[in-house]
Amino acid sequence: MTDVLLLGSFHFMQSDWDFYSSVAQTELDTLAQALLRFTPDAVAVEAAAHQQDIINAAYQKFDLRDLQNADKMRTETLGNIRMYNDVHPIKYNNETIQIGFRLAKMQGLPKVHAIDDDSEIDGEPFEHPSADVQKSIKKYSDYTAQQKLDTIIDNFRYLNSTTYARLNHLIYLRVNAMGSSEDYSGAKSIAQWYERNLKIFSNIQRMAEQYTRIFIVYGAGHLHILRDLICADDRLNLVDVMDYLPVLE
Repeated sequence: MTDVLLLGSFHFMQSDWDFYSSVAQTELDTLAQALLRFTPDAVAVEAAAHQQDIINAAYQKFDLRDLQNADKMRTETLGNIRMYNDVHPIKYNNETIQIGFRLAKMQGLPKVHAIDDDSEIDGEPFEHPSADVQKSIKKYSDYTAQQKLDTIIDNFRYLNSTTYARLNHLIYLRVNAMGSSEDYSGAKSIAQWYERNLKIFSNIQRMAEQYTRIFIVYGAGHLHILRDLICADDRLNLVDVMDYLPVLE
C-alpha cells in the first residue's frame, strides 16, 4: 500500500503574491515544515513527464539557500522548459519550486518526479460558456469571494476543501452538457481533460510501484478527478491533506 498526499495549489505565476518577500517565505517554510511530517520518499510535480531531464537539471541547480535570496529569485532562473510547444524560463515564483523542490530538498530526496501530460484541450466551450456554465462559474466565484483568504496558507486550506473541489468540478460537468446529440462538443472537450488526468494518474500508479509515501503538488482544478482515481485503486491510500495544513493564528 502506497500513501499519497495530494496538495492542490493555485498557480503562483498567475498570483499577485510576492513570493520572494520575507513574509511569504516565512509562511511557505511553515507550510513545508508541516508537510514534512508526512516524510515522503518521493515528490511529484505538475511538469510534463517527457521533460523529466529538464526537471532533473533544475532540481540539481536549486539550493534551499536560494529561498533566502530575494534578488536571486527575482533575477535568475533554473533553466528553460517546453510547455505546450513554447519554451518558458523556470522561474522561482512557481509552486513546483517553492513547494515541490523545497520539500524534496528538505527531505534529502535525489530527484523530483514530473508526472504531467501537456497535451492541450479544446478551450472553445470555456471561452464561450453557455448560460448554464456561467451560472456554475458565478456560484464558484461567489463562494470564493466569501472566504477569508488573507494568507497563502488560507488559500491552500480553501483550495483543498471538499467544497472547492466540488464547485470547481461542477463547471466541467456543465461544460460537458454543451453541444448537441450530434456533435457532443462539450463532452469531447471534457474527454480531453479526463484523458490528461488519467495519464497523470498512470504516472502516479507507476511511481507507487517504487515508493510508499508520495507527495504531489498540483493545480487544484485536478483534485476532484485525481482524488477519485486514487481512492478507486486499492493499492493506494489517499491521505487527508487537511491533517498536514497548518492553521495560522
